[in-house]
Amino acid sequence: MFTGIIQSNGLIKKIEPLKKDARVTIVYEPKKLGIISLGDSICVNGICLTVQKKQKKQLVFHVSEETLNRTILFKEKSQVNLECSLLYNGKISGHFLTGHVDGVGKITEIKINNACWILEIKPPKKLLKFIAEKGSIAINGVSLTVNLVQNDKFKVNIIPFTLKETNLEKLIKNSEVNIEIDLISRYIENIIKRK
Repeated sequence: MFTGIIQSNGLIKKIEPLKKDARVTIVYEPKKLGIISLGDSICVNGICLTVQKKQKKQLVFHVSEETLNRTILFKEKSQVNLECSLLYNGKISGHFLTGHVDGVGKITEIKINNACWILEIKPPKKLLKFIAEKGSIAINGVSLTVNLVQNDKFKVNIIPFTLKETNLEKLIKNSEVNIEIDLISRYIENIIKRK
């Protein structure tokens, strides 16, 4: 479980193919993430991954075919958002996230308004019904509030602090992003389907 409040950024150093899976090595700053143990869950750009190996300033993850098929493809030398899993006695500043990405969206427009960025994102059609104005959503693992839902797109506002502390400022028009819908809406949909 995560909150969508990014603790640090990492850099993908190496991607090694393992048949249909991959091994991903990420360089990170230990001081910002604190103590990490083998088997810990780390949210990497919105994706919950398990620490398989830990070296000085590097974390190694085994990424399954399922994860590769459902998320933005990893690229070497790209910056990623990192968050350690939530402690039950910890502070929740964002919203509850699982790190289970629901789909990949595309940036259709970026506007700058008083140093804030307003992103317009087109999600997969199947996710639209889960996205509500003033509801929570995670973009690349960052907890954000939906400002507007219009036709087949939605908008989020990103303040300067969030831009500086995450990889969102590297987005351009047509960039792809990992989307995780609000956990509650996912369960409500399941309950309604089963009635």
